[in-house]
Amino acid sequence: MTSRVFWFGIDLGTDQIRRSRFVDTEADAGLDRPATSRLPQLAAPATVEARDVLPSFHYEAGSGELPPGALSLPWSSADPDHAVGVFAREHGAAVPGRLVVMSAKSWLSHSGVDRTAGRLPWHGGAGL
Repeated sequence: MTSRVFWFGIDLGTDQIRRSRFVDTEADAGLDRPATSRLPQLAAPATVEARDVLPSFHYEAGSGELPPGALSLPWSSADPDHAVGVFAREHGAAVPGRLVVMSAKSWLSHSGVDRTAGRLPWHGGAGL
């Protein structure tokens, strides 16, 4: 049995994430031609769409704010209370106290943040 080698790249930008396509180094010709792959994500409640980039936003929904299943993803059996990406950015603009807009790199390096705290955003209150 031979093992195959696959490559892909991830750009963890400050405000968005981009992923290159998977490359099978044995089967794919044209390795010198980079291409990106689309990232499936919530675009609206219960609506998953593939986009070129994943915006670096995390939204923590309030209890009862959205109907059950609104933040569910087809590849998971969980019914999460948070979202990332397009929906997080768009919906979070209306409820900024529940939106994490700083990149993880910025957040982790901020001297005023308790990195061991169990809740984000670090400055938001429980009732927001």
